[in-house]
Amino acid sequence: MAEAKRSTDNTIDRMSQSAHDAVDKAASVASSYADRFSAKGEQLIDMRDDWMGAARDFVRENPLQALGIALAAGYLLHMITRR
Repeated sequence: MAEAKRSTDNTIDRMSQSAHDAVDKAASVASSYADRFSAKGEQLIDMRDDWMGAARDFVRENPLQALGIALAAGYLLHMITRR
């Protein structure tokens, strides 16, 4: 009986250690992906800011052309969504 209990305890300990190792590995992978997504998110925010700055500069330098582009885009959007 004592031998069976010891064997069961050893099996439980091994399974517990395996579960802990799997959780640690999953946490490590999740952390790695979170860091990547965070860095990519910062790049996207920087890109958006750059594009907004370029758009502002274009509108300041070419107000009539920007107005024409906006009217054309609005008309095309209206034609597409009308159906």
